[in-house]
Amino acid sequence: MMNPKRWYDGMWESRGWGDREIDYQWPSRGLPLINIRIGGPRNGKRKQRIAIGLIAVGDVAIGAISLGAVSVGIFSFGAVAISWLLSLGAVAISADLAGGAVAISSWLAFGAVAIGRYAIGAVSIAQTALGVIGIGETVYGIVVVGSHGFGLIPITADFIKFVRRLFGGL
Repeated sequence: MMNPKRWYDGMWESRGWGDREIDYQWPSRGLPLINIRIGGPRNGKRKQRIAIGLIAVGDVAIGAISLGAVSVGIFSFGAVAISWLLSLGAVAISADLAGGAVAISSWLAFGAVAIGRYAIGAVSIAQTALGVIGIGETVYGIVVVGSHGFGLIPITADFIKFVRRLFGGL
């Protein structure tokens, strides 16, 4: 129950947050464009709710724009985000852009561990990589491993050729 003097106490609980379940579809339950389904506890256990719609928000969300613990769509945001164009989350997997702690993409990935054609991150594995540790064809960073690149500790084919020429072709 909300206290009239401190209206903000319990404000979220009265709107369905906390331990309550949220189940909202618009414009209809049969064909929702916007679907918000967040599960509350059921007999002491938390039930995962799946939201499917053009815009989906839920424990598991599937939609063009999806937001949830596990989200799948064109644009996905969540702990585990899988998408076609943009994924942002702890684990982000995308065909184009991915960002997160672990980011895997076929084009551009940025995050702590980034894997893609182009990657920016602490550990980057890519055709073109920029990071503290860079692994790939063309790499830039502190420790670099690849064919070409620049770093404080270079382990590249170009650097090995340079050292061989420096010492007379060993």
